[in-house]
Amino acid sequence: MPIKELNPQEFAKHLAQQALSYVPADINEEHKKYITNKVFQFCSITAEHLISQFKDQFTDEQAVVVVQFIGEWTFHKAIDLIRSGLRYEYWDTILQQVAFAALKAALHAHTEKMEQAETAGLIEAQVMEAYKACIDQLVKSKVIQEDKAEEVLSQSNVDRMAQESAQNEAGASQDDEKTLKYVAIALILKKMPQEKANKILEKMSEEERQRILSCLQIEDIESKVDPVVMNKYIQDLKKSISRISKPNQGELIRSFKKLQEKYGEEEIINLTMYERPKIQEFLSNCILEDASNITKVELSTHIVKILYNYLRIKLAA
Repeated sequence: MPIKELNPQEFAKHLAQQALSYVPADINEEHKKYITNKVFQFCSITAEHLISQFKDQFTDEQAVVVVQFIGEWTFHKAIDLIRSGLRYEYWDTILQQVAFAALKAALHAHTEKMEQAETAGLIEAQVMEAYKACIDQLVKSKVIQEDKAEEVLSQSNVDRMAQESAQNEAGASQDDEKTLKYVAIALILKKMPQEKANKILEKMSEEERQRILSCLQIEDIESKVDPVVMNKYIQDLKKSISRISKPNQGELIRSFKKLQEKYGEEEIINLTMYERPKIQEFLSNCILEDASNITKVELSTHIVKILYNYLRIKLAA
């Protein structure tokens, strides 16, 4: 069934208004306007492109999901750029690359008939790769120094939102609170890549796991709960979930070793020969299994994860 009812301007306006309600308190009014304008701009362009070029390949529901992905990543990376202190003149170009990478990944996922969780993981990886490439180019062009690049790449509104907590709904009974929490966890896990969701479930007790899995089996569960109440629980729960799912540097180092074993040291070196010295030093220590020096290289696990996803995608291509 082709796209029939999607109105690019109206839907983009709706997403921009929705985004405004989630802008963090530390963002000033001028920057709020910038964020919502960019969400509107890229969402409307994406919707128009889908109708123009892929009208018969997408349903309205599928097109809406793609546009939402574009809006979500435009929102998060715009906030990252604002907080990073990078000069305003570079924001638009970087966000264009982010939106294009997200759209390209979404189209590929649709062609390959990927599940939504798998699609979300692919889009995240491609967005991070595109974002990193833009920042690396600014370093190569001597627009910013390496330490500034590290600061920019370390910003992650996704992680920051996941660390925020909110108070539980007042007046709810203990049993009701538990039920709402299980539903909230189920909603969060539905939007995660399956591998990450499984890791989180493994950390829970058998009773909790079964309750959450039961919630996941409920058809259209989102429509059966109060979205305002549920949002409060989700914000609270994301803090504890992020601690479980946050990448461990030791695990990531082992992942780099697996890439080396599968594809060879030379392939990795060829892909990273123009990377910054810190990146090259970190990779060299991983390959040589020099654990004492690995920990001396000051790279955040967030940046290491971006590097790993970049190599994994490029090596598999």
